[in-house]
Amino acid sequence: MMTHFLSIFVGSFLLTAIVRRIALWRHALAMPHFKHGPLLPVPRGGGYALFLAMLAVFLMLYHYRLIDLAATRALCFSGLVLVIGNLVHDLFPLSVKVRLGIQVLSAIAVLTWYSRDLVVLFWEDYLYFSGFWLPLIVFGIMAFVNIFNFMDGVDGFAGSQAFIMMFVSSVLLAFTDESQWSLPLILMCAPVLGFLAWNWPPAKIFMGDAGSSFLGVFIATLGLLLATDTPINLWCWLIMMGWFIVDSGWSLAVRIMHGNDWHRSHRMHAYQILARRWENHFYVTLTLWLVNWLWLFPLAYIVMNNERWGIPLIVVAYTPLCIACWLLKAGESVNNDPGEPI
Repeated sequence: MMTHFLSIFVGSFLLTAIVRRIALWRHALAMPHFKHGPLLPVPRGGGYALFLAMLAVFLMLYHYRLIDLAATRALCFSGLVLVIGNLVHDLFPLSVKVRLGIQVLSAIAVLTWYSRDLVVLFWEDYLYFSGFWLPLIVFGIMAFVNIFNFMDGVDGFAGSQAFIMMFVSSVLLAFTDESQWSLPLILMCAPVLGFLAWNWPPAKIFMGDAGSSFLGVFIATLGLLLATDTPINLWCWLIMMGWFIVDSGWSLAVRIMHGNDWHRSHRMHAYQILARRWENHFYVTLTLWLVNWLWLFPLAYIVMNNERWGIPLIVVAYTPLCIACWLLKAGESVNNDPGEPI
């Protein structure tokens, strides 16, 4: 396993380096603006390297029969739809409606290619990929895509969240008798680490919308797969996504209540406010790691073994995060600036 992990890590690292050189050559740079806050322009497009590395991992896992064909199809095709859509957007800017349509297609790809349909969601009830639940599942996948897009505004932030969720899941499974997903999860961490070596504060490349969108649909799909095959239920997933869900949701709600355009990007998420106050992206990303490991991980472990406590533990997990957003005045515009279009 170690040999495979190191090979994947090195491959992702080198692939990101190649994409970075191409971005510099083509002057595909992210200038300082509302979403990111670097002092100097930084190459963008690292998400394409991340996707290609993850795609190779998915195919390798299927080759070694560590994941089945249905899971492989769901992971590959859902990400491919978004990455191609973002590539087209980079070349020929698309409208918000078209980009939302691409997200719908990506979510449908998950449901189309994933043939098995049993997912534990509420207490002892079962959620099936059919009927009434279909539009809700599509909406949930789209929500994850946009959440990761909103939260990709600090060096190493979105990549760290994806890595933490996969690694924490492998740790949670170590406490159970059903560890068939432990090795795939560890190997899936390798491409993210290879990218983070370049994206860690101070970032030398950004993942861009292609990377953040891919991570969003990947994490959503992975959550459904784990809830189907392992004791990691969707309550665990929602708790581990706590900071991202609360920060993006709170900021969006505040902006809607204040009459701001919800579809415009801005720099008033709680994590962005912290980055400006501390004048350091590393401290913000480090705080994300600490909150996940010291607060959300223990609660995820509890709810994995006590599904019926899902709603109370969600409330417990989210309450201090909501208080933090309130204290930081997340979502409130600076000097009534509405932000810029996404």
